[in-house]
Amino acid sequence: MATPERARLELERRLEAHRKDRWPTLKEARIRFHAPYAYVEATLPDGYDQPLFRLRWTGHRDNKWAFAVWLASKDGYEQSVLPSGSLVGTVEEAMDCACGLCLNDANAWKSPRQRSAHRHK
Repeated sequence: MATPERARLELERRLEAHRKDRWPTLKEARIRFHAPYAYVEATLPDGYDQPLFRLRWTGHRDNKWAFAVWLASKDGYEQSVLPSGSLVGTVEEAMDCACGLCLNDANAWKSPRQRSAHRHK
């Protein structure tokens, strides 16, 4: 089942907004669509292009996507559980999880409130 155009546009909009807000050190994030999948890669601060994660369209109107993280060790994607414990989530949750792993940022799995409290200590 192909991802509907409306869902594609919404995914692209949300990914870019979250990149600018939460991951500004990423120079760029791109999505490539193929059937029910959306492959997300980014240009890291050092200029290297890195696959980050893959989302699978679930058909739900609440913008929940199945998540698979890129594993360099297997040169492919592995269906993964998000920090929330769910196999499906938003693009923001997927990006935080993948970027936390890729950029070695343990704060990625904290809520915005927890991150703010940590910075003010």
